[in-house]
Amino acid sequence: MILPLYAEREKKFNIIDMKVFWLFNHPAPYKVDLFNLLGQHIELTACFERVSEKGRNELFYNRPALSFRPITCTGIKFPAYQNYSTTPIKMLEDEHYDLIVINGYSTLTEMRTIDYLKKRNLPYHFCINGGIVKKHEFPLKKKWKEKCISGASGYLAPDENSAAYLVHYGAREDKITLYPYSTIFDSEILKEPLTKTEKRRIAEEEFNLLGDELYVSSGQFIKRKGFDRLIKLWGSMPKNARLAIAGEGEEKEKYLQLISRLNLTNVSLIPYLRKERELRLFSAANAFLFPTKEDIYGHVVNEALASGVPVISSKQSNAAKKLVKDGETGYLIDYKNQSEFLDAIEGVKTINMGQDCLRLAKENTLEKEEAAFLKYFQKAVSQ
Repeated sequence: MILPLYAEREKKFNIIDMKVFWLFNHPAPYKVDLFNLLGQHIELTACFERVSEKGRNELFYNRPALSFRPITCTGIKFPAYQNYSTTPIKMLEDEHYDLIVINGYSTLTEMRTIDYLKKRNLPYHFCINGGIVKKHEFPLKKKWKEKCISGASGYLAPDENSAAYLVHYGAREDKITLYPYSTIFDSEILKEPLTKTEKRRIAEEEFNLLGDELYVSSGQFIKRKGFDRLIKLWGSMPKNARLAIAGEGEEKEKYLQLISRLNLTNVSLIPYLRKERELRLFSAANAFLFPTKEDIYGHVVNEALASGVPVISSKQSNAAKKLVKDGETGYLIDYKNQSEFLDAIEGVKTINMGQDCLRLAKENTLEKEEAAFLKYFQKAVSQ
């Protein structure tokens, strides 16, 4: 798959005379959506290390025409997401940019680019999508992270836990700015939570999911997402409560075998959904369930709230720790504790949280994120 052609669009709103270079690993839709918004105000060049990421469905990358300039790195591609390219360095040598943003440190391309910037005393800004400090880490690995992360002119983090991650690895706390991370446009947020009748109609007629109650989850079928734990817990749920998990991945066959072994006739695995369909599915649910064992952020939390649906999440997601308030927008629980899980299910059934979910979702949109970045860029360039 190749990236869409760059088409210079008529700039909207206030035009900022600024050239920004942003190194990012792959053209994920949420980032392309943000870049499209930013590209209406500034001259933005996005340098993508690769056109896709292992484990992502191709539908994940189908996006419209772009208002920014996309560049795909040439170089050596390794399995998963690893790669090595000098394309970013060549671009930084050939063109002048008012501001440079690096979005990671874990690939050879990112490491090489950061090293280049440091050796030439070129100021750059380090932006992360999230981060979790490991409880046990080899000293040499920690030292390597400190070398890669420290030294930026400024840092952008989506939440306080991710900011603490940056500080742990050498960033100065006074140089960190929090931004509202999102995958949702304001227009995609429901105006009002759906009624029980409408929820059931959507579940049955649009997704063929039968049952008096619907609970949903979504993500890659990999061990880290914890879906096996959720499926096992569903054995304690009544038969009229339907669980639907949308996604795909290497663990799918194991999940199917587990469902069969436990004789769970009220659990459905459904294919990966485009965002529009995914939000529609979420809106029909009693709650969104997020049993992740580790997520540096967790976009689906924001997406569920935008659908007017409370989230029952593990405590291993930075998005959940930021956005899920017990009894208001869902619950943070230990998915290894069956009683906590059942209490949370009872809570979302008895407390109407829909309006609070939508209110919080409106505070965390792509438009809010765009405004935060523009404000940060203007301040950084003026200093």
